[in-house]
Amino acid sequence: MNRRDFVISSSALGSFLSLNNVGFSTEFDKDNRAVIFLFLNGGATHIETFNPIPTAASDRRSVTGYVNTNVSGMKFGGLFKNLAKKADKISTYHAFGHRDANHASAQHWLMTGEANFGAGTQQKWPSYGSVASAVYGASNPTNGLPTYTKVNKLQHDGSAWIGAKHTGYEATGKDLKLLVNEGRFQKRLMLKDIVDTKFNKENGNSVSRSWNELSDQAVDVILGDASKAFKIQSDKDYSLFEKSTLGKNMLQAVRLVEFGSKFVTLGYGGWDMHNNISNGLNGRQSELDNYLSLLIDALERRNLYDKVLLVVSSEFGRTPKVNVNGGRDHWAKLAPLMLSGGGYEMGRVIGKSDKNAEEGVEGLCGPEDLSWTVLDHLGIDKKLRMTANDGRPHYLVKEGSKNILLDI
Repeated sequence: MNRRDFVISSSALGSFLSLNNVGFSTEFDKDNRAVIFLFLNGGATHIETFNPIPTAASDRRSVTGYVNTNVSGMKFGGLFKNLAKKADKISTYHAFGHRDANHASAQHWLMTGEANFGAGTQQKWPSYGSVASAVYGASNPTNGLPTYTKVNKLQHDGSAWIGAKHTGYEATGKDLKLLVNEGRFQKRLMLKDIVDTKFNKENGNSVSRSWNELSDQAVDVILGDASKAFKIQSDKDYSLFEKSTLGKNMLQAVRLVEFGSKFVTLGYGGWDMHNNISNGLNGRQSELDNYLSLLIDALERRNLYDKVLLVVSSEFGRTPKVNVNGGRDHWAKLAPLMLSGGGYEMGRVIGKSDKNAEEGVEGLCGPEDLSWTVLDHLGIDKKLRMTANDGRPHYLVKEGSKNILLDI
């Protein structure tokens, strides 16, 4: 067994031993199901995106107007002109929300499915990508590509008590090119192994082991076939995405799931619009509209659309009433949520809000339900328990949580 295969198999074995769920298989998913999770950090408006409430009073309805979509009765905010032509490939939610209007702790809830009120930067629960990594192993066994990859670093996207080796591979801004020739690089690796062996012998603990596992994974990515997934300039669709950082990041996400990653996060911030929200959205939302549409097209062309679940959300929405500064403030009772693909029925508005989009009145759902929807798509058992570093087992999904694509 070569070094690369050993690292992969060791990671998978470590994941297996951390599970406390009889009968659950850690064999890599043969259906290649995956998730691209696009997070609009800052608190994106739910009204100007997917619930424009056109009959509401002028100080409440979408400041960018609305656009009819290719699905009868389904309306988007006025800047989603391209996305409106693909509404038959999208499901939106008018009753998705929670009760935490604080940026940091609300993002924890959305990224993990677990509330953490007043938590600030402390993460107490593993992110969805870390769970996928723990279940399937930190790397794809065919090419060493990380199971969980972060195209953008996001708050609360880590592994918490599952362990550092499942924290995910941070790919932001990496070109994965060696700065020295491979022979010299191999010599440096030999020296590193000597130092690591001596350090572990004298100070061996979980932190040092996790560092070794993460550094081994990084070497696999750079030297192995996995590195091809990061070479977006060679992609046939590069010209469509190259004019924007968001576009290039989205193409990177598509290539990662195409090559075998199971969970990819993307961050697109700048949505905390307390002032002049109309002007702020003109740039932000128009760019999102363009590249989200191109991303869906790319997944379809590559026969990935029915395998990959695209999730677009934010930590909370914005106040239904426009404030005196022409902006909207924090509002947790409703938040934007869009899902696409994954082999599910699309072209639906799920749930219903009141007339001013202040709160949901039918088909209510929240972060715990989104958590189960994501994990269910990845083929993870609802009764799965994982053992924390302190030896205590935890269920990862709330018992009453719903798959919002199937159960609402």
